[in-house]
Amino acid sequence: MCVLTARPYKACSPGLPKSTRFLIALNCFLDSETTIFPLVRSGPAPAIPDQCCWQLQHKMQRRMGSVNVAIPAQALHHLVRSLALSFLIFGSSAALVSAASAWAVTDWADAHATFYGGQDASGTMGGACGYGNLYSTAYGTASTALSNALFNNGLSCGACFQIMCKLDGSKYCYSGGKSITVTATNACPPGSEGGWCDPPKAHFDLSYPMFQQLAEPVAGVIPVQYKRVSCQKDGGIRFTINGNPWFDLVLVTNVGGGGDIANLEMKGSNTNWCPMNQNWGQNWQASGHPELCGQSLSFRATLGDGRSQEFLDVAPSNWGYGQTFEANTNFL
Repeated sequence: MCVLTARPYKACSPGLPKSTRFLIALNCFLDSETTIFPLVRSGPAPAIPDQCCWQLQHKMQRRMGSVNVAIPAQALHHLVRSLALSFLIFGSSAALVSAASAWAVTDWADAHATFYGGQDASGTMGGACGYGNLYSTAYGTASTALSNALFNNGLSCGACFQIMCKLDGSKYCYSGGKSITVTATNACPPGSEGGWCDPPKAHFDLSYPMFQQLAEPVAGVIPVQYKRVSCQKDGGIRFTINGNPWFDLVLVTNVGGGGDIANLEMKGSNTNWCPMNQNWGQNWQASGHPELCGQSLSFRATLGDGRSQEFLDVAPSNWGYGQTFEANTNFL
């Protein structure tokens, strides 16, 4: 049986959240090898299981419309086990889907938009995605910073969004229902833009040139609708290699398709694939591979939608740090 590390009779305490009490009560029915709650450990069971069993059985009978329905203990055991697994699998999955829905939606969803960076968009250069000069990395002024709900810890960098001003939500929207497509190149941190970027709000802090295509800038903030769209990029995907022989840092830019790199691997012409970890934004790192120097480099990139593609021999054997290499192909 599973028992709380705290005093077990607290398991059904009304002072705890209902979901917490439910999980604790379920542990009364589980085997000693099972753990479904972080504060639960294996140990000898006190007398509380019978009490919990009676409480749950009584509540289940009431919900079934009769207090005279007998539920065998073994059947109740398996039923509760199924409920626990369903709670963990589908409950946690629902939470993940909900968290991801803000930045992964492909149907129109509501948000708000502001602008930053000045009329020439010079203030949008650099940013939390690591792209630096947005002109040299081919993003230009068609860019946006994302609130936390959309930024996804930098994994949404490079993603493309179609945005339109809600005509019925602001008198400053231009008529005609015009939409724009922008690439995520920066983060809009909580506490900025008058709180519009605070969690859990979905918010776009657009470059000034893009905002003024949707509405009169005097509006300041406008209600919008948005959805993820495929990124249409000219040329191939690009890899900028920084660091030193013991620390490789690769910036990925000009990504087509989903635009957002979720995983990156690297290999030399004489080595196997080396996994890389996100450092920040779209900078990916690998440590301890000095043998890659003097070998041509290939990359295997995976998008947020799960699509993966290999870009072979992108960098020649005489590559150097600080250089950018463009592949012959891109995600579509």
